[in-house]
Amino acid sequence: MTAASILALVESIERHGSDAPAAIAFRTALTRKGREAHLAGGSATLDAIQREIVTADPRRAVARTTILAAAWSGITERGR
Repeated sequence: MTAASILALVESIERHGSDAPAAIAFRTALTRKGREAHLAGGSATLDAIQREIVTADPRRAVARTTILAAAWSGITERGR
């Protein structure tokens, strides 16, 4: 699991807009990747991936944080 593959999904959501049908599919994949990352390394892994993605383009930091928060909400609470 690399931050690059997750970043590609985030960028796809950015390109299509959050309400587009394609963005919904990308968000589903992003949630799945988040669950996989959490299972592999816990919350610290999710945090590290998020930091890498957000710092990759500081101009998009807020939007990317919002996208990740929406896709990954509840992952750590449910333990998935």
